Amino acid sequence: MRVLLLRQEPSSRARVHARALAAERPEIELALARQGAPGGEGLALDWQLGDRAARGLREAIAEFAPDVIQSYGPSAVLTVCAHELTAGRVPVIHDLSGKRRFQGDAGLERRAVEESAALVADSQVLLDQLAAHYTLPPLAMILPSYPPARELPAVDRNMSAEANIDRLATLYQGLVREPMAGLAAELRGR
Repeated sequence: MRVLLLRQEPSSRARVHARALAAERPEIELALARQGAPGGEGLALDWQLGDRAARGLREAIAEFAPDVIQSYGPSAVLTVCAHELTAGRVPVIHDLSGKRRFQGDAGLERRAVEESAALVADSQVLLDQLAAHYTLPPLAMILPSYPPARELPAVDRNMSAEANIDRLATLYQGLVREPMAGLAAELRGR
């Protein structure tokens, strides 16, 4: 399975997911398409999208041929761009973490949420907020964000991304591998 991670600015959530999957599930091929600076994901395949995101993303999709695209918010622009460029042939996961905030057109957020094959939020509160405004995709789940250990007091280090890497990998693996793999296969068969 090939998963294209898609983000604007550096994202600790994308970095943790990439490292967890690379360590725990090497059979999943990962690549990154990004705007902004490198974020420490450490992936061999990395496309800088620049100011013309659609052009760069089209190239990344053509070269990498992902089975699934995971787009990290809060901006919905890249998620919607991925939907349009793949025309439904590749399932897109819209992954939101942190405070829900609109960036630009609220209609883009609606499209990103409602047109995605799956939605991931980092809390029940955020998922409930989204459900109050939009029709959620068939697969909507909570995958908590964990801070890096260096950002926590010593007594709370067991709540860090590093301490929970196995849990993160298992949760993320379940999202990507099981429901999304079936959906990707179904969409490719159309």
